[in-house]
Amino acid sequence: MKIYFLLFMTLLYSCAKPNYVDPANLKEQNNSGQSSCPIYFEEERLCLSMNWTTFPSEESVGTFVMKFYAEDAPEILVTPHYTPFVKLWMPSMGHGSSPVTVTKIAEGTYEVSEVYFIMLGEWEIRYQLKNNEDVIEEQIQNITL
Repeated sequence: MKIYFLLFMTLLYSCAKPNYVDPANLKEQNNSGQSSCPIYFEEERLCLSMNWTTFPSEESVGTFVMKFYAEDAPEILVTPHYTPFVKLWMPSMGHGSSPVTVTKIAEGTYEVSEVYFIMLGEWEIRYQLKNNEDVIEEQIQNITL
């Protein structure tokens, strides 16, 4: 009986709602718009930038915009040949978060919604280009909550 109680308590507290830190500080730390090619996909020779629209908090689910552009012409947005996909992953715990939604909103521009980090700690935003279920290329952005 004690083992069931311990298991229940562990499950109850291990994935509690996170207490998010100051989003203004994290936005500066985690936005990728600082360099001319913050995230590079070699397979398609495209750059990717990411900017938060709504940083996730206890009160709101996060959204961000991804823009793909030619490596030598940042002003030219390009839709990748392969399908963009985003996965939230917590490497120290060996699990991810709930799936996000990726929606094309313009040429080379995608809105990523339903972004929710289920606990504090080190996370990876895994940007992937997929051909059906096969990951063709993946780039990782580390963030800390």
